[in-house]
Amino acid sequence: MRLEHLTFTRFIAALTVVFFHYGNSVTPFNIPPFDKIFQAGPIAVSYFYALSGFIMAIAYYRPKTPENFNKWKYWLARFARIYPVYLIALLLIFIANYRTMENASSSLFLNLSMLQAWIPGYPLTLNSPGWSLSVEAFFYLIFPLLLLFIYRGGLKIVIVLSIVLWVATQILHTYLLNSPAYAIHNGLHDFIYYNPLMHVNTFVMGLLVGIYFQNKALYKKAPSYNYNATALFTVLTIIALLLIIRPSLKLWLGFDVDYTNGLIAPLFLLSILLLAQQQGSIAKIFSASWLVLLGEASYSLYILQRPVYGIYHKYIATHFVVSELWHFYFYLTFLIILSIVSYKLFETPLRHWINTWYRSKPR
Repeated sequence: MRLEHLTFTRFIAALTVVFFHYGNSVTPFNIPPFDKIFQAGPIAVSYFYALSGFIMAIAYYRPKTPENFNKWKYWLARFARIYPVYLIALLLIFIANYRTMENASSSLFLNLSMLQAWIPGYPLTLNSPGWSLSVEAFFYLIFPLLLLFIYRGGLKIVIVLSIVLWVATQILHTYLLNSPAYAIHNGLHDFIYYNPLMHVNTFVMGLLVGIYFQNKALYKKAPSYNYNATALFTVLTIIALLLIIRPSLKLWLGFDVDYTNGLIAPLFLLSILLLAQQQGSIAKIFSASWLVLLGEASYSLYILQRPVYGIYHKYIATHFVVSELWHFYFYLTFLIILSIVSYKLFETPLRHWINTWYRSKPR
């Protein structure tokens, strides 16, 4: 099943991460109240996890032939999908910051092994966006076990456990966030924001919604285009409003809350579901080849954003004097072009080579 009109949403989410990191003072991304939407990068990572679970279900969930699932082939395919560009990003980080990398041996080991998100003090070391790939790697590792549990235990018990996990994660996150022991970038902060166990609820929910989509064949029973488009617009409007009011929630509630650990993942998944079953003009627009290409290149854009920023300002920006605004747009253009080149000339060929090598090996 091909759902190409979902692909472009990855590019939109990746852009909000770039805006959050490097465009927070640039027009129009700094104009209130819409700056809260443009710069929703940390929350967009939660969208990535929800979409990842959904897509994994579409790609691999086969209840009638569960024995056909080859976990080794799956793990290799996931490795081929994310690790080559991830490794290139680490190499570029050293090129951009080689003078400050003399004592980075511990960070380098954890980043190379994709374990940095597990250890407080290390999630944002070297290539800081890589922490989310450390989390994603954990999801990929446990995915075959989740599928096996679903096949043997049934969906109902997994749905109940998923709801319990989501509620428990939100309670724990909110409690620890308001704890006196919490401080920005201390060990507790690193645990509640970056540890894979605090994000697994989002991935599992995405997996279950993807299975629901498969089982009910919603793409064949989609409601009328107007109803579907209206419902999608309504959900996206609610998400936007929640992003806008988030800074005021602490004042209204009397305690701090955050959306980064899946709090609004149910809304993300509802929007994914509505868009997945779209067969009208929205699907046609989002399925345009150039938008799909941007979506496919979004992983390179996401993981390369920091090293490309460092390289741009160290080797390119010094050769001409323009305002901060223009430097950002030059950097963003450079990053998008480089991400497409990476996807076309490096990421895709190497992924195909690794998978072909596996298929060619004798069993």
